[in-house]
Amino acid sequence: MSRLARMVAGVGAGALLVGMAAPGGNGIEDEPAHVIAEKGRQSLLQARSLRWEGRTKDATGTYVVDFRLDREGNCTGTVELAPDKGRMEIVKRGRDVWMKPDATFWRKQVSEQAAKTMAQLLKGRWMHGRADDPELRELSASCDASHLQREYLPGPFAEKDVQKGGKALVKDTPAITVTGRSGADWATLYVATEGPPRLLRIQGRTDGTQGEADFSDYDKPVPSRTPAPADSVDVSDLQGRGAGRS
Repeated sequence: MSRLARMVAGVGAGALLVGMAAPGGNGIEDEPAHVIAEKGRQSLLQARSLRWEGRTKDATGTYVVDFRLDREGNCTGTVELAPDKGRMEIVKRGRDVWMKPDATFWRKQVSEQAAKTMAQLLKGRWMHGRADDPELRELSASCDASHLQREYLPGPFAEKDVQKGGKALVKDTPAITVTGRSGADWATLYVATEGPPRLLRIQGRTDGTQGEADFSDYDKPVPSRTPAPADSVDVSDLQGRGAGRS
């Protein structure tokens, strides 16, 4: 599970930023590239909650996440290992974490016998544990918007490091972009030109890993519904019955 958690967090690794641009409404497109980048960065840093849709690709495959998360560490969403390596639903509320991997996920992540054992024990129910459980700690960290903000945008942009690009649309929202490069690494930052100048998308490549992330639903509450106790099995019960990884 920790490997998956690292990949989920890794969607945000490498915070260079790049761009293209879009028509105006808020005037951001008239600003210098480093000012655009900084306003986009600040919009993400100041968000109390948001939706994060990320995709990263490396030599092991493609990892796709769709999370709604906040700065209190609450989240709900999915992680998909593509192609055809399974999907997992995740809910975190406070210190409680629930996960529901599908059958394909189990077959790809554990031995065949362990996958059968898990299917028999879970019977379609959620796995439930605490965020400080060693098996869940790294994955739980990915549910914290503050963690996400630090991963994507650790510091401000120097004027010399970014260049203004052209026009773009991110899910029908006009945007302007700025671009940054460092050797073979690059990234593109898309900032909305209508309404608040919010960061809408980051695309880039760093250390051989290519990724993209979209940000939306700024400051909208994370759904609070959690799986019922009858629909959950405690992780400690599963560990005690020998349903471990291969």
